Amino acid sequence: MPQKNALEGITVCDFSWVGAGPLATKYLADFGAQVIKIESTKHPDIGRLSAPFKDNIIHPDRSAFFLHSNTSKLSITLNIRHPKGVEIVKKLVKISDIVMESFTPGVIAKLGFGYDELKKIKPDIIMASSSIYGQTGPKAQFSGFGNAGASLSGHYMLAGWPDRDPVTPGIAYADVVQPLFTVTALLNALDYRDKTGKGQYIDTTQVETMIQFIAPAVLDYFANGHVQTRIGNRSSYAAPHGVFPCKGEDRWCALAVFDEEEWQGLCRAMKNPAWASESRFATLASRKENEDELEKLIAQWTATYEHDALVTILQDAEVPSGPVQDASDLVDRDPQLRERQSFVKLTHPVIGECNHPVPPVRLSKTPAQVKTSPCVGEHNAYVYTQLLGISDEEYVELLNEGIFE
Repeated sequence: MPQKNALEGITVCDFSWVGAGPLATKYLADFGAQVIKIESTKHPDIGRLSAPFKDNIIHPDRSAFFLHSNTSKLSITLNIRHPKGVEIVKKLVKISDIVMESFTPGVIAKLGFGYDELKKIKPDIIMASSSIYGQTGPKAQFSGFGNAGASLSGHYMLAGWPDRDPVTPGIAYADVVQPLFTVTALLNALDYRDKTGKGQYIDTTQVETMIQFIAPAVLDYFANGHVQTRIGNRSSYAAPHGVFPCKGEDRWCALAVFDEEEWQGLCRAMKNPAWASESRFATLASRKENEDELEKLIAQWTATYEHDALVTILQDAEVPSGPVQDASDLVDRDPQLRERQSFVKLTHPVIGECNHPVPPVRLSKTPAQVKTSPCVGEHNAYVYTQLLGISDEEYVELLNEGIFE
């Protein structure tokens, strides 16, 4: 029988929580890995307590944040501090290929599940740790979320306008970037293990991951001693370059002009207004010098169009442009996303029918098969009795002892 999933046969013991770790294991699960998420009812994953909630009812099984970050996984509850819980973790490690964790550095080792200990249980185990600064260094003990990772990596100093404070995005930016590097590292480690029979330890850091995306600013400082800062929506080598208002409430269009050909295209799209031929807008340098006035004039023109119609006009004139879309645009109106089936409707036991974004890559032979996220402890009986072979009698005893908290 042909393999239906790219990662079929791979089992992941997932201690991670909140954003960066769970997103990494989510991608593995969506492509067929058996990801067993270890949870606790006494110390629930912060992701389960994060908004938005279905119908604004706060409940661990109603969080859309958790829903997205944990698709296709199995969930078990376990007291990993209890001696019997420790023994169960060891059994889980024995059947796993990967162990993922995102605690503050040092915590997993104190619990008795550091890499050196796990190797004694399963010599070829692959372990990955996700943290803000990494497992070593003077700041290794710093703990936080993706907001901190983005701030400490220099991103927020570049986000916003020069006359205002730095701007933070509406998401914990580093939490959605770091997982892509973690997944790449895990796939490399699996390939290395297949070739050598050896596992390895992976140390992923949000700060170092995020620095990769502001490399030009870092290199500018290395080469020129120049510290880049906030410039709003503008660009040092394009004008106009920004977001402009359209008809309707809070509707916008983004456009960028990098060279003379694109500038002439924009002029044609605007039907060559007289001001566009003035010397103050004749070159990129002069447009940069008069950027405030240029943006005001363009905004007066864009505000007379619906953003979809405006984008058609601009793109027909070969001006780089696109509508600024919100969630309703993406889900209900974008024909490209609809054609590519970028969202799949799944039924969650508590939330009900809900759209789930599919992984943004398509494998022709082994495409992702996304399943909805689990409720707390939904798969206890299956994992403990069928995967680990615990008898029904022992399972009930452990349950009564509170081991599956």
